[in-house]
Parts: sequence; structure tokens; C-alpha cells
Amino acid sequence: MKLKPAHSAADNARLVLPKMARKYFDAGRKAIEGKRPPDELHGFRLKTKQFRYTLELFRPVYGPNLDRYLKALRELQGALGKVSDYQAIQRVLSNDRELKKQLEHALKGKVKDLRQSWRAFDSEGQLKRWRTYLAGEHSKPAAKRARPKAKA
Repeated sequence: MKLKPAHSAADNARLVLPKMARKYFDAGRKAIEGKRPPDELHGFRLKTKQFRYTLELFRPVYGPNLDRYLKALRELQGALGKVSDYQAIQRVLSNDRELKKQLEHALKGKVKDLRQSWRAFDSEGQLKRWRTYLAGEHSKPAAKRARPKAKA
């Protein structure tokens, strides 16, 4: 992410974050819809964290309306975390065949849940909504209004 020091935080956000959103959606489509094995989803989990935390840094620019976008990312991050947790459990308990079989079944369910979450997140028009919101006029500073004169 290349910020321009001469620009305000709001201007930088409007320039950089829509591009970041596009890259994030592209990475998600590749990772999740590409039917990657669960262990390859970890990289996308890290991208999700990075995207969410970057957006949180710009919350003062966007205000509370950003919260619904962050909520969607948190939910997706949670689904990715569950897949990661089951993978970690599998590595630790890999010697027990019956347990390993149960964990593999549970992991497949978590990956299925993740794919459903992604499809909801990336439903028709969502990328455009994200990019439009992040580039939007709403994040421009309000024009200074003339203050009413105090009565003497």
C-alpha cells in the first residue's frame, strides 16, 4: 500500500483502499472458490487480517458506517480461524486414527461453511459496493460552515 505523504489520510484512503479491496476479493476468489486444500487457506486468512486491520486504521476517516464492512470481515475471519484451528488440532492429534478421521470430517464441514460464508461475502455486486464506499465522497471533510453569531 503506497500512501502519499502530501495527501491527507482521507485522500490516501480514497486512493488506496478501493485497490486494496479489489486485490483482497481477487485473493479470496482464488483461495476459496479455487477449491484449495485447507492448509493453503492460511495465506488468505492472513490477508483477511491485514485488510481488516488496515481498514480499522482508517475508521476515523469513514466513521461508524465502516462498522458493517468490518463486521463482514470479522465473520469471514472467524470462519477462516475455525479452519485453521481444526488444522492445528489435526497436527497435534495425528497419531489417533479414529480421532483423525473425525477431525478430517469436521474440517471438511468447516471448509464448507467457509465457502458458504465467502459466497455470501462476495455475492453479486459486493466488490463494487466495497470499492464505491471506500472511494466515496462521504469520507471527504465537511466544508466549514459559518458559525451563527452569538447574540449580545
